[in-house]
Amino acid sequence: MKKILFVLMAFISVNATAQKFSNPAKAIVDSIRLQQLQEVTVDGVRSRTTGTPRTTLYQRTLSNFASSGQELPFLFARTPGVMAWSENGLGTGTTYMRIRGAGDSRINVTIDGVPLNSPEDQCVFWANMNSYAALLNSVDIQRGVCSSTNGDGAFGGAISLQTKAPSRKAGGELSASYGAYNTYNLGGNFSTGLLWNHLIFDGAYHETNTDGYIHGTDGRSGSYYGGLTWLDDDFMIRYKNIGNFEKTGQAWNAVTAGDNDYSIMDGCLDDGTWSYNLPTGIKTYEDLYNAGLGRYNTLYETLTYGSNGNLFEKDADGNYVTHRWEMADGSYWPKTTDNFWQNHNILSLSYQITNNLSASASLHYTHGYGYYKEFRYHKKAGEKFGLSTNTKTDFVRKKGLEQDTYGMVGHLHYYDSRWNVVGGFSVQQFDGNHFGYITYIKDEALREQYLSNGDHKYYDSDARKFDGNIYVKGDYLLTHDWVTNGWYLTGDLQYRHVNYKTDGINDRFVQGTDGLWHNQTLNINEKYNFVNPKVGVKWHHETRSGRNNHTAFATVAMSHREPERNNFTDNYKYPNPKAEQVIDYELGYHYSTRNFYFDATLYYMDFKDQLVQTGELSDIGEKLTTNIAKSYRAGIELAANWRICKLLTLEGNAALSQNKIKDFDEMVEVDWTRNAATFHYDNSTLAYSPSAILNGMVHFNYKGLQATWHTNYVSRQYLDNTENKDRSLPAFSFSNLKFTYTSKVTKVSPLHEVVLGLQFNNLFDAHYATSGWVYSAILSGTHPNENRYYQMGFVPMAGRTAMANLTLRF
Repeated sequence: MKKILFVLMAFISVNATAQKFSNPAKAIVDSIRLQQLQEVTVDGVRSRTTGTPRTTLYQRTLSNFASSGQELPFLFARTPGVMAWSENGLGTGTTYMRIRGAGDSRINVTIDGVPLNSPEDQCVFWANMNSYAALLNSVDIQRGVCSSTNGDGAFGGAISLQTKAPSRKAGGELSASYGAYNTYNLGGNFSTGLLWNHLIFDGAYHETNTDGYIHGTDGRSGSYYGGLTWLDDDFMIRYKNIGNFEKTGQAWNAVTAGDNDYSIMDGCLDDGTWSYNLPTGIKTYEDLYNAGLGRYNTLYETLTYGSNGNLFEKDADGNYVTHRWEMADGSYWPKTTDNFWQNHNILSLSYQITNNLSASASLHYTHGYGYYKEFRYHKKAGEKFGLSTNTKTDFVRKKGLEQDTYGMVGHLHYYDSRWNVVGGFSVQQFDGNHFGYITYIKDEALREQYLSNGDHKYYDSDARKFDGNIYVKGDYLLTHDWVTNGWYLTGDLQYRHVNYKTDGINDRFVQGTDGLWHNQTLNINEKYNFVNPKVGVKWHHETRSGRNNHTAFATVAMSHREPERNNFTDNYKYPNPKAEQVIDYELGYHYSTRNFYFDATLYYMDFKDQLVQTGELSDIGEKLTTNIAKSYRAGIELAANWRICKLLTLEGNAALSQNKIKDFDEMVEVDWTRNAATFHYDNSTLAYSPSAILNGMVHFNYKGLQATWHTNYVSRQYLDNTENKDRSLPAFSFSNLKFTYTSKVTKVSPLHEVVLGLQFNNLFDAHYATSGWVYSAILSGTHPNENRYYQMGFVPMAGRTAMANLTLRF
């Protein structure tokens, strides 16, 4: 692959040199036209209704970020109200994000208007999108209930990814980065330029490898792209194939500092001591780090039992001794890996019909297949796997899925001196299969019974989902001139129909009257019809010189969201979950001059039937979620940028919020019996919803040198909905520093630009955790914090790291 890439680069570089002497003025006009046609593909999903809080990231920012190997949420986390974290502590591989406290399943993501969210889980798995930043021209991040888009409902925000327009000029790029924990990123792209006045072929390949910060999270992931474009004066037909692959070590148990049955985070609050004679006061990730367990991963290793009166053994330096999980033949379990392959195919047409009318349509098909293998220590054979006995022994399970998604999206965009309107549609069909196998059993008798003829399949279920919508949205100018001054009315109306079906047997087991454990049977067929309206008003004023611009808006929007797969499969003890609803009130103001801008947005998001975890466990030990009647998210988002001079720019943003459940009943397990005690809370804080997220940046530019300082602060996060500080993550802050030097090659040469980069993350070596989990139970007593037992897991980020980069552009 790499040899082919270098040959292509050489060919393209010669082409590029020859094209330097073509008509530069015509090339600029043609490139602008090509970019306009490319932007037609995203007109349908990007906000055409005024009054949507948004941030747009452009190609230069995306290209600089791509060489880091980090997943896109870590770039988005520099914008208001967004936070990101990764399981391996470095920002690569398995990565998650939140907008306004709402998780991945509540964030709508599209690429060139095509939905990317997994229809069942409603998430985007960012590990399957490694180095996508290198493929993109821009990213539009909308917050709150956004304008109508394709795919799942946007409850926290919507992210529109736009791929680069194919280049009319032949050229290419090679990039290589290397840094801490043996992390490196390699990539390249090319374009043949315009062939026969109509055809462009372009492609790219990128991959990231890392040892990971957390033990056992080493992995490899990457993406490849191939495109074929037919271009005319007013239309463009483009086929894109975007593929992804990943094999990443997993750490979803987080840092728990114990094995699957025990944890040094076990504790009782009545006397302030912790179980198993281990250090007292271990309540934060920093405590774990100082105890020598900051990179500990229970999916990969376990603590060594000691013989000196302590449960776990320490070495001469006082650090806890670990060992790998041992198999029956004396070998060791290598690690738990997630393995996934995905391929997107998009055929799109963009047509500028007249100066005021444009249209686009896209056919798309995505195939995905993946699985993970996990070592399960000392588990009950019947309760966990449905075997004929409930003997405790060790297992290895392989859980996987195969899925196909296909559909069509399209829109028509009209604009003139008073109207700016988009109408569109989307239809999508999803077919998936979930399966699970037992591939290893330590107990010899069970191994002989179930694995003598190969792996034992212990669950198998199919799923189908249809998702279709039609929408119209736009602005109408009431007074004055469209560009400079006036009042606007804005509106957006979407109808969405969803039909979700799943059947078969699930990987959950219930004990029957015969004493045996039987698979949960799935037979779900739910239909939803949603009407999502949005109305608003906007005022805009611009001085004749263009030096001062004022914009103010007010909007009210409603959105709905269907339950995801787990809300059905894990919650059969409760009634079937209902769809969620939110009404979002937004009030905003924007002021800008040539060297300064300021944004402020006030919002109140009023939720009905929001699905949250109650703390109760199902009969099979799964955390149950249920609809709660009333909850809200309210806050203010601020952003500012001041270009002090050519050398120096200051930038910052802040998201300050309250995220509350108005009436919440916590269900707490009593004495590990699955019986639950109920405790009521008024106006408690929603889990994983920090009240403050701050970003500050200083940009320095001098000729080819750029330097950026970035500091991020995130306030306390509660791990459940009870607002208890002992079950929370402390506030944290970190700072990053990046240097980039760009040198133009002035001589006649295929190479025209060299970029050197040096990135330092977490400069002050802060020990902090970005996410986590908690399990709790009542040993005795009636008060929610009396004799409260709980376990906690932390998702830490690495200490100080560095990465260097070299990029060659032809």
